[in-house]
Amino acid sequence: MNKVVNKFVQAHDRYLELDRIRTECTSAAQRESIHIAIMTAYLEVQHHAKQIAGLQYADGMDFAEVN
Repeated sequence: MNKVVNKFVQAHDRYLELDRIRTECTSAAQRESIHIAIMTAYLEVQHHAKQIAGLQYADGMDFAEVN
């Protein structure tokens, strides 16, 4: 698997795991730290998705333009 795609999959899996455990928080501080981690993971997923789209565009796949 392509290195960039592999990083995307790992980031997405991390995001899904954080989203799953966010309902198990017992304190406000814990919820806040989980939400920060979720947002960080979300931005990482978006970053890798844009990299993948950029690679597709560089390969001549015009339908994969980055917004």
